[in-house]
Amino acid sequence: MALRTIVIGGSNTVMQPGYWPSLLATMARRGVALDVVADLSVGGTTSGFGLFQLKANEHHLAEADVLIIEYALNDAFVYGDERRPFRHWARFYEGIIRYARAQNPNLRIVSLVFGARGGSYVSAVPAIDAGMHYISEWYQTSVVNVSRHLMLRFGREVVTDPSFYSDQGHYARPIPTSIVADIVAGELEQILAAPSQPRALPLPIDVHHFAEAKVLDAKTLIDTCGLPARDYRNRRFAATTADLGPYRLKLEFEKGRPLAFAYVCAPEVSALEIAMPGETVEAAMLKGGVRDGVFKFLLSMLSCEFLYPGPTLLQEPTKLSCSIQVAQGVPGVNRHVPKDNVAHGEFDASAERVMPLLGMLYTGTLKSCVAEPVADIRPQPAAATERIEAPSS
Repeated sequence: MALRTIVIGGSNTVMQPGYWPSLLATMARRGVALDVVADLSVGGTTSGFGLFQLKANEHHLAEADVLIIEYALNDAFVYGDERRPFRHWARFYEGIIRYARAQNPNLRIVSLVFGARGGSYVSAVPAIDAGMHYISEWYQTSVVNVSRHLMLRFGREVVTDPSFYSDQGHYARPIPTSIVADIVAGELEQILAAPSQPRALPLPIDVHHFAEAKVLDAKTLIDTCGLPARDYRNRRFAATTADLGPYRLKLEFEKGRPLAFAYVCAPEVSALEIAMPGETVEAAMLKGGVRDGVFKFLLSMLSCEFLYPGPTLLQEPTKLSCSIQVAQGVPGVNRHVPKDNVAHGEFDASAERVMPLLGMLYTGTLKSCVAEPVADIRPQPAAATERIEAPSS
């Protein structure tokens, strides 16, 4: 009997061919077929997007047998080893496991640890990897630490060799990806051979974990707030987004705030202006691969850590009012370019304003969400006069 499987992760899992299709084939040959009921992996995303995906597709969790998580590499790139960002990351990761287990006590959860070329695991204790092990042990879930297996089996010379990776964050094809698939298959086979048993939720590690975070999805923004729908389709993804373009979204929270905005990055996407108490920040939303024409569009997420500097990252306010809208090109506004994004070009007031939102992940209670039109700042045609120009020949 095939095991109904959900997978969330980054581009190593999306990559075709890559370790994932090889893993599925290897598991089938070993008599442990994985029936993928939901492949929710998206390149260039972190655990925050994984939590968003699970909550936006929660109907899959109740009937699933296995959840596979692959975010260690991307999480390490974004959150690193600093204490506050690490704790913020841990709230996401604990949130994923705790939420999934709450929806399905019988669910077997397996986290995969991949490492980037030249990653900290080569010569030091990696914070994100260690945190994954700690959280997984706490909740009695499983970890397949591929980085550890590679180091012990082949040594530093192999995992630091340029030929083992196709670039900074992806294993080369076909040999390294096949090795990775074989390591995962060997561990996964043993994990899944053990009988499934329901597990009660333990006390949380961090009482401020994000398992209770909520999703405001595109459908609600379209049906309730009146944002226009904008569709994107390719061979892998089909997404209906709520286009914020001509609107401002005013948000009021109680005992919470935005954690992240999920969106589609297309060539026409604008920068996002976020007005917080005392500060307005313009965030770059463009990915290099989209700008350069490598991808027609990408599902993406803007994590909001940059809005909460210093100790405020870990301290949720009692009340918060903020607004988001397409950037208006206001001089002097603070500009933020996330690590995995690129800056937009010069502001063009005549360009179409587009912001295709998939939704928002947030904590606390969203007391109010109101969309209001933003005055059109694009140049308008001159008023008509009695004189009519003859068409040029």
